[in-house]
Formats: sequence, C-alpha cells, structure tokens
Amino acid sequence: MFSHALRVTLALLLFRGGPQDFPFSVPISRACAVAAALASLLLMAPLIPLPLALAAAIGGVVGLAFFTRTLLRARKLENRLVQTLGAQYLSGALFALAMWPAFQALAPELSRLLSDPAALERLRAGQPVDMQSPPMWATLLSDLLFFWSLAVSVRINRLAADLAVPAGILLTIASALVMMSFVVLAQLMAIPLMGLFGLLPAVTPAAS
Repeated sequence: MFSHALRVTLALLLFRGGPQDFPFSVPISRACAVAAALASLLLMAPLIPLPLALAAAIGGVVGLAFFTRTLLRARKLENRLVQTLGAQYLSGALFALAMWPAFQALAPELSRLLSDPAALERLRAGQPVDMQSPPMWATLLSDLLFFWSLAVSVRINRLAADLAVPAGILLTIASALVMMSFVVLAQLMAIPLMGLFGLLPAVTPAAS
C-alpha cells in the first residue's frame, strides 16, 4: 500500500491527480508523518542543535495536522483528513530529501551565521555581514524546490477543501505561518529541557 501512496505522491508532484487518490489508511498517514519529521530533521540537524531540530520537526508535523484538520472541519470535509495529511506529509518528505544536497552546501555558512550573535544582530538591523557567497546551484535549487513544494501544497489544499485557486494560495500561506508558529513553540518548549540536561551551546553575547 505504501508503494501506491508513493506513486500517487509522485503524480501530485507533477500536478496530476489529487489527494483523493491517496490510500485511506491511518497507519500509512502516520508513517508519512514520521517520514516527514525525519526528513525535516535531516535538513535542520547540520544547522541547529539536534534537540531543537527534533522539536522543530515534530512542531511542523503537528502544526500541519492542526491546520489541515481545522480547514477541512470548517469546510465540513473532515472525512478527507487522512488522505490529505498523508499526501501533504509524503510530498513534504520527498521535497525535503530533494533539498538535502543544497542544504549540505549551504549549511557551513548558515551555521557560522547562526552561531554568531553579532552577525545576526547586524542582519536584523539591515547592516552588511561578512559572509562567503553560497554556491549558486545550491541557492537556485533550494529556491526552485521551495516554490515547487508550495505549488504542490496549494493543489492538495485546493482539491481537498474544494477551494478556488486564490483561496488555496492564501490558505496554504496561512498553513505555512501556522506551521512556523508550532515550530517556534516546540523549540521554546525544548530549550528548558536542553538547559536541564546541559545541552545548550555556549553563546558569546553580542557587543553592545
């Protein structure tokens, strides 16, 4: 059954079919959620401490489930939840795996910036920061995959909730914001636990 789910998801990536073609199976959807979390963890682990990366991966999965359930319940189409989530999770996992080579190329410089509070402060203030130019192919690939994944999510949400294209776009953007909120919340909850077990990295305060 998972091979069928994979075939349906690959068709969705090519804008064929819809989430209604995904297997109606709670175990398959749960397996897809685990796959999405693991793929997200694989992407973020080189950039942030592993506990924070794990918290972010779980937060993203929970945030997507919360938004999708809310959307389909509002549309009185909650019977489509299992298939819709399965399609969203598995497509997200595939995109994350496709982004992995680009993130590996971008990770060293991003890690250096994230570990330098002074540089982050200058970035927030719109000031120039001394950093190496990332590989052009990695930047282009990550941008391409990001917008492609966004378009696929719009299609899944639109077909699952019987929405017009503009509404599908707006609600998919809202979904991304909700997911980010859950990611931040999960990381904030993880930080005290990291401190309790001595897992917080040492940070040098920014110069005032």
